[in-house]
Amino acid sequence: MKCLTLLQLLTVLLVGTPSYTAAQEALLTPVVLKDADGGTAAGEEWHSNDLRGKTQLILYVDPGKRKKAAPLIEKIDSLNYSPDRLGIRFIVNTKATSVPDVLIRLMIKRRAEANKKIQYILDRNEVLIKKWGFTDEHLNILVLETSGGVLHRYAGEINREYIDELIRIIDNALEISKDLNNS
Repeated sequence: MKCLTLLQLLTVLLVGTPSYTAAQEALLTPVVLKDADGGTAAGEEWHSNDLRGKTQLILYVDPGKRKKAAPLIEKIDSLNYSPDRLGIRFIVNTKATSVPDVLIRLMIKRRAEANKKIQYILDRNEVLIKKWGFTDEHLNILVLETSGGVLHRYAGEINREYIDELIRIIDNALEISKDLNNS
């Protein structure tokens, strides 16, 4: 564990980003989205415990603001991260919009079928705002390490500089997990 902490500290020093969390946060409160609370694009229940085992990128967004995440998704897609090493979850806060739930589900289902690298999840009752402290005003971004600890948390507008910073954080997290798997 000391090795991981040292590697995280070195990552912070190299990346030099104020939004990067040097000391890993506690694990997220376990959450299950099912039935009226939401679930996967396929209509199945979703368990946050499934976020362990590999580095995770979580994007939580109001459907009306999803286009703001497009440059980030395009950049992530262009880098062709292995889904075996990086899990990507796009969680849609359906309560934050007046668009009927059935239309959102249809749109999300199409996106999920078109991009198998991203798991799309619906949060119909703002469960993750309450449990994980997300906001519905901005795009929320989490990077989790393999055991589920939060390495990076951000809520706000994104631009090219932030996207570059996030890619460095993801790359460093993937390198750490690769080093841990090889030791």
